[in-house]
Amino acid sequence: MGFKVQVYIYDLTQGMARTMGPALIGRPLDGVWHTAVVVYGKEYFFGGGGIEYCNPGGTMMGQPLKIEDLGETQITEDLFQDYLRTQSQDRFRGDRYDLFRHNCNNFSHETAQFLVGKGIPQHILDLPNEILSTPMGQMLAPMIQQMTPSGTSLPSNIGSGNSAANGLANGAAGAFSTAPNTQKEVQKTSFPFKDFITFDQPLKVDGLSKKLEEFNNAQKNDDTKLTDSEVKVVLG
Repeated sequence: MGFKVQVYIYDLTQGMARTMGPALIGRPLDGVWHTAVVVYGKEYFFGGGGIEYCNPGGTMMGQPLKIEDLGETQITEDLFQDYLRTQSQDRFRGDRYDLFRHNCNNFSHETAQFLVGKGIPQHILDLPNEILSTPMGQMLAPMIQQMTPSGTSLPSNIGSGNSAANGLANGAAGAFSTAPNTQKEVQKTSFPFKDFITFDQPLKVDGLSKKLEEFNNAQKNDDTKLTDSEVKVVLG
């Protein structure tokens, strides 16, 4: 008997991308995607805190915009936990997270390949490069960079022995990161902002518009501040 594997697909902009698309990449944009792999009754994703998990649909993003079935895996949960521990110590450490270059979608893709032998849709993986290839995309990147969901970090030995059993039994969200929370220590980024800010509830279009205006007004450097006309283009 296999275990169902799904990918949960979220829009980080909560619908705002439809307005932002023409300004960002010159064409309609369905969303700025965050993905997670759901298997063994848990949702697993990668962020600034490392590899994290929660109950399906349990982040502040709420329910996913779309769910895709990837098939079933014959890999046991114990073996999967070993895989996550190995990944969390190197390739998917929290300090290696970058929303545009090494993100949740890369984690979902590789994790899906491990579980079922195929990854997530290619257009999701290609989108960050499309956004960063445009001047407007580069200007808005710091704001989009801040829209990252997170779980609550647990001890680094989760997944082994009694600690793993207790963590999963409690149903809490947690991280497999072996390092302290490094959200404020992102290295090798070309953006001026290094702090990841998470929101306590999903943002509606009006809320995101207000957040963009607040973010833009707070800029002290003219090189990173949008003009009034550029703000109007983004907000529609």
